Amino acid sequence: MTPASHAPVCRILLRFVAAFACALVLDGAAAAELVPSSGAQAPPLALRDLAGRDIRLADFRGRTVIVNFWATWCAPCVKEMPSLQRLRDRLAGDGLTVIAVNYQENAARIQPFLDRMRLDLTVVRDHDGSVRDAWDVNVFPTTFVVNPNQRISLVAVGEIDWDDAQVEARIRELGGRPRTVAERR
Repeated sequence: MTPASHAPVCRILLRFVAAFACALVLDGAAAAELVPSSGAQAPPLALRDLAGRDIRLADFRGRTVIVNFWATWCAPCVKEMPSLQRLRDRLAGDGLTVIAVNYQENAARIQPFLDRMRLDLTVVRDHDGSVRDAWDVNVFPTTFVVNPNQRISLVAVGEIDWDDAQVEARIRELGGRPRTVAERR
């Protein structure tokens, strides 16, 4: 095998390892904690949503953004998504944006999942895993809370209960400008 021919095998192995770690470590485990981060600049994120629109983290400067890495095959990811939707619904008027970065699944698999779960989060596809690599994500779900200055303020490795009042309060503390009427449409 040439080095180039190893790439598909490596991607399959990485997906298997991530799924195994997700199932073994997180399924049935206590919820993860939302912990302070170093405040490092958030890595670039520029992907397309399921409708083909370009979504760039940089476009949300001035707002708090939750960047959640997930997959439909990850049980803890599936379990946390409804509470993430409710948090977004509660804080959307305050300018909170959620970008749910799906790991290497196609729209034909993602859209029925979103419909079944009644989710209308902004979902983008990391089709080749490059964004996951740039953000150094090794476990699903992994979530970053990016402050209005585009710095990572909080991180959760594992499932979070986004309905928890203390979690919501920590996110509200980051501030950010409310969405305009035009942005709410």
